[in-house]
Amino acid sequence: MGFLDHSTNNVIIDAVLTDAGRKALSANNGSFRIAFFSLADDEVDYTTIEKFGRTVGKEKITKNTPVFEAQTKGDLALKNRLLTLPDPTIIRLPSLSIAGSESLSNNTVSFTRTNTTRKVSVEQLIDAENRVPDGTSDVTFTVTVPDRFLQIEGKAALQIEPTTRIASYNVVRDSVSNKNGAVGSFNLIIPTFPDDTTFNVYGDGTTITSVVSIVGDQSGLRKEFQITITK
Repeated sequence: MGFLDHSTNNVIIDAVLTDAGRKALSANNGSFRIAFFSLADDEVDYTTIEKFGRTVGKEKITKNTPVFEAQTKGDLALKNRLLTLPDPTIIRLPSLSIAGSESLSNNTVSFTRTNTTRKVSVEQLIDAENRVPDGTSDVTFTVTVPDRFLQIEGKAALQIEPTTRIASYNVVRDSVSNKNGAVGSFNLIIPTFPDDTTFNVYGDGTTITSVVSIVGDQSGLRKEFQITITK
């Protein structure tokens, strides 16, 4: 959904179904129901408020921010979802911290022919805070991976985007930390190591580089990290 042409006093809403939504609608069996929706502020540059203050900055954002057109691809839409929190006094939100079975040097997890499995752990935390606020601790995460190269061990993909071959997986948290932040883990695996042609088409001949994304389903928090596959 996008709000278009706010140069006039009219508010025009552009609402579209994602590819997954259209697929569900096309079943035509009465099962398609819109149960909830999300809003996002991907376009907003909050440094405007830091520069001009809350009152003037908010006005500049409202009047000058271009609004993205509604996206039909679910993996491109809503990168930064808005939240409704039970505590209105919350001033800081947690972030997602990533740890792997090897050091994430430069935010990267590396694979080789002899190392085709990597364990990745994700945890919510707020630096210098003793507790993650209620309402922001996730129960599940959505993890998107490049299906041409990677899968999540022991899980079936919720969906695979046919053009980009981006696969989405559901990961349930393992537990919560002593600060109430969700803790989850999963294994990234290379089911079939790429051949020379794949390295030439999708890499530089010796290394393939891509991105894995983790999104908290309840909080909307997002963390992305790079993966490399080297011959």
